[in-house]
Amino acid sequence: MPVYVTLFRWTDQGRMKSKDLAARYADGVDRIKAAGGKEIGTYVTMGQYDMVSVVEAPNDEAIAKIALGIAGRGNASTETLRAFTMDEVKGLI
Repeated sequence: MPVYVTLFRWTDQGRMKSKDLAARYADGVDRIKAAGGKEIGTYVTMGQYDMVSVVEAPNDEAIAKIALGIAGRGNASTETLRAFTMDEVKGLI
């Protein structure tokens, strides 16, 4: 299954609701599962991004649906990257 890395920047609303982060995270995992995906890992980070999530999803459409659902709540903006394993890259070359 394709792997995707999503970078999150919390909005002012998301920062104000930081106490709800655990519930928002659980909702995100539920959205991933509902779209046929699997969370590999999610991390709160320091620096330019507030959080990073690594997810397997069936296709680009599924990950877009997940990202739109999360961003639509207004707590974060997202940037999603398709990640390729070295074996996948070898097949592309």
